Amino acid sequence: MAKGRKNGCPTNIRDWAVFIQDKTAVQETWVRIKGLTQMTRGTGSNTEDGSAVTDSWEEPYVTKRNGTLKLEGKPLFNASTGAKDQGQTILDSYATETGCDGDATIKIVDPYGTTVVGDYIVTDTEDGSDDTEDTASWDLEQVGEVEVLPYVQVSSVALKDGSDSVSTLSMSVGDAAKVITIAFTPANASNQRFRVSTSNKRVAAVGSITDTGFSITATGAGTANVTVTTVNGAKTATIAVTVA
Repeated sequence: MAKGRKNGCPTNIRDWAVFIQDKTAVQETWVRIKGLTQMTRGTGSNTEDGSAVTDSWEEPYVTKRNGTLKLEGKPLFNASTGAKDQGQTILDSYATETGCDGDATIKIVDPYGTTVVGDYIVTDTEDGSDDTEDTASWDLEQVGEVEVLPYVQVSSVALKDGSDSVSTLSMSVGDAAKVITIAFTPANASNQRFRVSTSNKRVAAVGSITDTGFSITATGAGTANVTVTTVNGAKTATIAVTVA
């Protein structure tokens, strides 16, 4: 989707985020489709009014042309439950639907936070394998226009232990890892990517980093600062960790 990208060329989306709307939820709920490694965007050669234009170069965010989308990656399963990744499961389910029920709403966020939402028909889903791992792919056809959402800047970030904000933490060596979640303000900030670091990994180590948080493990007696820095705006939040 980068400006000047040739029509139909694949994009490595490891730094992107692709979400699918869970229409069974009571409130609007977006579920990230995990395990994706590549996305290919195709653009039709006709504009909305039917006039022919070149499709040699793809517009950054197509709005008034028909298009296709191909997502590729690997099937992910929960190691303890055996359940498939929720986002992949929802995407698979649309491939079995017909008519309006097969209209999936997809949200694509690029590494800079630009967000595009569009409706797509999942025309095909396929699982396979290569020499090293299992693979999965989904073919989608764009329905109507896509919408480019306004960019929402991050104004602040906070760290939470459960529902409570946390800035200090006391632990002992041998304690279970403490799970910390990250709260962005505003909650609909376009780019919610972050980096997390520790000032002393011999005291407090960070791990299990996900889209929404991370864990802290006490590794030795002393003090350390665990800091989260947002990619957008470089906003920071810190937990002062003391390990007995």
